Amino acid sequence: MLTIEEIKDIAFRRAGMNGYRADDVDEFIDDVIDTIEKMKAEKADLLRKMDILATKIEQYRNDEETVRNALLASQKMADKAQKEAKDKAAYIIKAAEKKSRMILTEAEMATEHEKDKYEAVLVETAKLRKEMISLYKKHLALLDEFPTEEVAQERREVLDEKYPFEPVEDIINSDDIDVEEEMVQAEVAPVKEEVKEHKSDKFDQLKFGDNYDVE
Repeated sequence: MLTIEEIKDIAFRRAGMNGYRADDVDEFIDDVIDTIEKMKAEKADLLRKMDILATKIEQYRNDEETVRNALLASQKMADKAQKEAKDKAAYIIKAAEKKSRMILTEAEMATEHEKDKYEAVLVETAKLRKEMISLYKKHLALLDEFPTEEVAQERREVLDEKYPFEPVEDIINSDDIDVEEEMVQAEVAPVKEEVKEHKSDKFDQLKFGDNYDVE
């Protein structure tokens, strides 16, 4: 196979004064033809290989595009799954916080309700205590109006002084007895009315019993 340098530097033997030897020229032409045919064959082989390479490159490009699309799709799916997971986690956290606030609010409301009930019981107890103390004071005031033994003794002395007992040996007639009884009834009647009034007005509200506590 001839090289470019050999073709450039070729020199034929001269045949006489005006030409070259024919066998040298023919041999060179054969070498050139052989070289050209080999070059054509190599070119065809290179073209075939280039076509195969181009096909493979195109296939690789298609595969690369497919892989790229698959990667993009996977990335999109991963991003979507991650976003859905984050959104779901945020929703669960928000729902849990809302539920916890509701439970806490209900507990606080129940506590306030119990506090109100307790306060109402205390208020009613205070009112009852006040009423019982007031009633107790009234009872004490009424008890203060009851006569003591000293007062009873004094009143007896007054009655004895006003109506002294003087025994007589004479038989008293019925007319005198009647007059004396009328006088006694006239003196005693106002006292009975006063006792009756005190009994009906001042002692009606008194309550006594085993379960009654003035405290």
